[in-house]
Amino acid sequence: MHSSDQRAVALSGSDIPGAHELLVHSCEDCACPPSGGSAVRTAAEPPGGPLVRAREIVECPVDDEHTALFNPDGNGGVLIVNRRGRALLDLFATPLEIDRIAAAGFGDESAAAAVRHLFGHDLLHPAGAPPDPRFAESRQLTAWLHVTNKCNLKCPYCYVSKSDDAMSRDTGRDSVDALVRSAVRNGFSALRLKYAGGEASLNADVLLDLHQYAQEQCDAAGLTLSAVLLSNGVAIGRRLAAALTEHGIGVMISLDGIGEAHDAQRPTVGGRGSSHLVLRTVGRLLEAGVRPHISITITSRNVDAVGPVVRFALERDLTFSFNFFRDNDCSAAVADLQYEEKAMLEGLEAAFAEIEENLPRWSVLGCVLDRGQLLAPRRRACGVGDDYVVIDQRGGIAKCHMEIGDTLGDVRTVDPVLAVRDDSRGIRNLLVEDKQGCRDCTWRHWCSGGCAAATFRATGRFDVRSPNCAIYRTIYPQAVRLEGLRLLRYAVT
Repeated sequence: MHSSDQRAVALSGSDIPGAHELLVHSCEDCACPPSGGSAVRTAAEPPGGPLVRAREIVECPVDDEHTALFNPDGNGGVLIVNRRGRALLDLFATPLEIDRIAAAGFGDESAAAAVRHLFGHDLLHPAGAPPDPRFAESRQLTAWLHVTNKCNLKCPYCYVSKSDDAMSRDTGRDSVDALVRSAVRNGFSALRLKYAGGEASLNADVLLDLHQYAQEQCDAAGLTLSAVLLSNGVAIGRRLAAALTEHGIGVMISLDGIGEAHDAQRPTVGGRGSSHLVLRTVGRLLEAGVRPHISITITSRNVDAVGPVVRFALERDLTFSFNFFRDNDCSAAVADLQYEEKAMLEGLEAAFAEIEENLPRWSVLGCVLDRGQLLAPRRRACGVGDDYVVIDQRGGIAKCHMEIGDTLGDVRTVDPVLAVRDDSRGIRNLLVEDKQGCRDCTWRHWCSGGCAAATFRATGRFDVRSPNCAIYRTIYPQAVRLEGLRLLRYAVT
């Protein structure tokens, strides 16, 4: 984007062709549902009366000429302005009528357009009426289907106690029946299935039969169905890749590094490296027309090697997400896996440098912030206890896959959604306003206090902020800056 000092420029995601398709909701391997709102906000016509600058705007310089702006008290969306656009915003430090900006030298058409953008992104608001975050009600039920407890890897951070137990066709169909009934009864319009394990591809025949049955039942019930296979990428052959394409099943592949960095924390059961197998699978999926999402789990073992796997994904135009290690009863010694805050920030900065060097057209606001995102405000970090259900290989219902052994009933006798909503024993997914250290935080509606399971593991409490709070607060402005760079690269002026 080129601009001069004589023209106020303000650009947002809506100025990039295909804007909505470029938002990545990529928390596939957890309970985080797709955001109900949208970071693609447009220019809007302000009402009559004076406008004033929002109280708490995050400003991230992008270069000598441009600044990325974000209002954490608003409803999402980054806006990038040039110097003149930034000066225009400052005119509204005190309430000002729009028709008065001409007297300050902002009477041209570009200034009027910039004001509309500033208002549409909650950076300006009517005096005395600051914006209220709008928390969209979820219309999608997300279900984690644990189709097998068997795995061909031995990852030290895994939370599953492995066995050869697998979901049968009958149990899978009973699970689908229960989910469809529950979705309709509780007012959902869509069902999303996450085929997981263990390694779900090891029970591929049941998985594919289950998906076809789910499609039939959702069609009959008037529900929209979507699905994703969560895989370690070791055992997906060409036949399965073609079947996934045919059925429209998305794929998430875990890749924690390139070569030794991946092998250090994702060895096979026999102790060999698996990186070469995963890279081969990615190639097969691309040949079959499937663009897998790359999930990167960060521990102390690979915290300094995240950059190369980010580069690998970007070179192939693959979306990716960062997941911070979460301690659990099945994981190896915490001292061996738990990252230090300084090391994590250095590792993320190296990854962000790769993103800046290879800027994708799609937005990273929803994928580089662990369980947080900057796409739409939320009061809870995930859907646990509300619109997320876990079903184990026997048909048992659980609230969170991190607590898959703590079942609340069986799909053959219990409404899954009511079971997780009525339970008061396990994980408590509190509102962010109910967490100490979060209530007055700038970013409270974006990280929503972090993962409840991780917080409880670290502190023994659910009503306090995440132990990763300082990391989140440091990297959020960097994500805003990256979004500003994307707008400069791809926005059409």
